[in-house]
Amino acid sequence: MTTKPKKRAALAPGKATLAEVLAAFETKKLPATRLRDLRSATTRVAKLLGGEPARIPLDLPAISAKLAAVNPLGSGLTAKSFSNIRSNFMAAVKASGLKANQGFTKTLLSLAWKKLFAELSTKRANIGLSRLARYASANDITPCQVDDATIEAFINSVRNGTLHRKPNDLHRTVASVWNEAVSRSKVNLQSVKVPSFRQPPRRIDWMGLPNAFREEVNHYLAWCAGSDVFAANARSRPLETQTILLRRNQIHAAVTALVESGIEPHAINSLSDIVSLENFRRILRRRHEIVSGRENTFNHDLAVGLIRLAREWIKADIILLGQLRKLAAKVPRPNPGLTQKNKRTLRQFDDPATLRRLYAFSHRLWVEVKRDPKPDQRTLVKAQAALAIGILSYMPGLRLRNLAALTFDVHLFLHESRGAISTLELGASEVKNRVEIGYDIPAHLAEMLIEYRNRLAPKIIGHRPDKLFVNVDGTLKTQWTVAWTVRTYLRKRAGITLSCHQFRHLTAKMLLDDVPTSFKTVSDVLGHASDRTVRAYAGIDTRRAGRYHQRLIEEILANEGSPLTE
Repeated sequence: MTTKPKKRAALAPGKATLAEVLAAFETKKLPATRLRDLRSATTRVAKLLGGEPARIPLDLPAISAKLAAVNPLGSGLTAKSFSNIRSNFMAAVKASGLKANQGFTKTLLSLAWKKLFAELSTKRANIGLSRLARYASANDITPCQVDDATIEAFINSVRNGTLHRKPNDLHRTVASVWNEAVSRSKVNLQSVKVPSFRQPPRRIDWMGLPNAFREEVNHYLAWCAGSDVFAANARSRPLETQTILLRRNQIHAAVTALVESGIEPHAINSLSDIVSLENFRRILRRRHEIVSGRENTFNHDLAVGLIRLAREWIKADIILLGQLRKLAAKVPRPNPGLTQKNKRTLRQFDDPATLRRLYAFSHRLWVEVKRDPKPDQRTLVKAQAALAIGILSYMPGLRLRNLAALTFDVHLFLHESRGAISTLELGASEVKNRVEIGYDIPAHLAEMLIEYRNRLAPKIIGHRPDKLFVNVDGTLKTQWTVAWTVRTYLRKRAGITLSCHQFRHLTAKMLLDDVPTSFKTVSDVLGHASDRTVRAYAGIDTRRAGRYHQRLIEEILANEGSPLTE
C-alpha cells in the first residue's frame, strides 16, 4: 500500500518569499559582483533557516528571531562571515523593493537634533539615541515632539524593517537614555515610559502566605540540611544544597497550585495542609491541567516529594500514605532515559568534526591565554574556562559542585618533575553518591594547571591561589558562575551547546558508541554506584546495537565481493 505524500502548508496569498527576492534581481541593473553577493546571502539565509527560498516568507521579525538562535560556529561560519551574510541579506531585501525602505540609519540629522546632541555631548546619549534621532529626522519629528507613540513607532520600524537581534532590549535602552536626556536638557522634552518585558510571576508571592506556614517550611528545610545532627529527630542523612532548593521549589509550586484551585492563601497554615488527601488531589489535578495532561517530570517528582514530606516530616499514618500513593500513581510518568533536550545536545556529536572541535578547544583557549602580553581579569576567566573544559573532558565524573570547589593540594595533586603523575581525588564524603573518585590528570592538562597556579594567577590576583576558580580579589567563584563560564565559552567560541553536567552524557555516548556493552566502564568513569544508573545517560541503545549489526552485514558483503561495493 502506498501512502500519499503530505501536502506542505500553503503560504498566505500575496505573501512574498525569499524566492521572490531572488527573482527580483533579474530586472535589477547592479554590478555582477554585487548581484552575486546579494544572491549568495539570500540563499545562505534560507539554508540557515532550514528551508527552500520558496517556502520561507519574507517576514523580517520571524527571520530575525530564527537567525538570532543560529550559532555561526556550529554552522561552519565565523562571526564576521555571519555578520556579512546578515548585512548583505538586508541589502538584498532593500534592492528587491519588496519591503518598504527603512534606510533611516543613513539619514542626516535635522538641525533640532544636532542642537540636542551638542547640548548633551555624552557618548552614552549620542550612541543610545543615534538611531532614534535619524528615524525622527527622516519623519520630521523634533525632539520636543518625542513621546511614547514616537518611541513605539520607531521600535516597530526597527522590528519590521531590520534584523535587529533584540528589539525589546533596544526599546528599553532608548527609553532609558531618552529619560536621562530629558533630565539634563534645558529644552522642554517629554519623559517616556520604560517598558518591562518580564513575564508575570508563575508562582504566588511567598510573603503573602501566613507566617506560621513560612516558619514551618524554614524549620523543615533546616531539618533536611541536618542543621542539628544531635537532635532527637535529626535526619539520618542531610540533603545536598540543590536538593533542598528543589524541595522548597516543590512546596512553592504545590501551594501555588492549591491557591489556583480555589483555596485561599490564609487557609494554608502548615505543611500538613498541602498533604491532606483533598488538597493533595487538588494540587495534582491543577498541575495536570497546566501541562495539558502530558507526561511531566516535575509533576511526577512533585508528587513523590510531597509524599516523602508527609512520611518524614508530618509522620502521616499508613492509611493516608497509601491513599496519597494511589493518587500519585495516576500522574503520567515520563519514560526513563534521556530528555529531548539532552538528545538534541548529543546529536551535535554525531558529527566527528564537532567532537574534535570540543576536545581541541581547551588547548586553543590556553594558547590565547599564554599569548596575552598583559594578563588581566579577562585572561583569568579565559584560563579558567580552558581548565574547566579540559577537566570535564578528561574527568567527567566531577559534578558541578565538586568542580567549582577544586582546591590545590586537597583535590589537585600536581607534580612538576618529568614522568611524575598528577592526580585529581575526591573523598567519598564530598561526592553526591558517596563513591570515592580519582583520576590521573593528563600531562598537558597538568602543565596548564601548574602554570596557572604558579605563574598566571599570581600575576593577576597577587598571590598563588589555593582554589582553582577564584575572582580577581581572590574570593571563590560560585558554581553557577563556573557553569556560566563553561557554557558561554563553548557556545560563543566553539559553536557547541553543552553544559557541565552534559559532559557526563557525552562520555557515556562515546564509550558506548565504541563498545555497546561497556556499561561497567561508563559506570566507573562517571563514579556511579550502580551500572543501572548508566541507562539514564546512555541514550538510545537500539541505535548502537543497530550500528553494530549493520557493520556485521557490511563486513559479510565486503568479504563476499557484493555488487553493493562496486
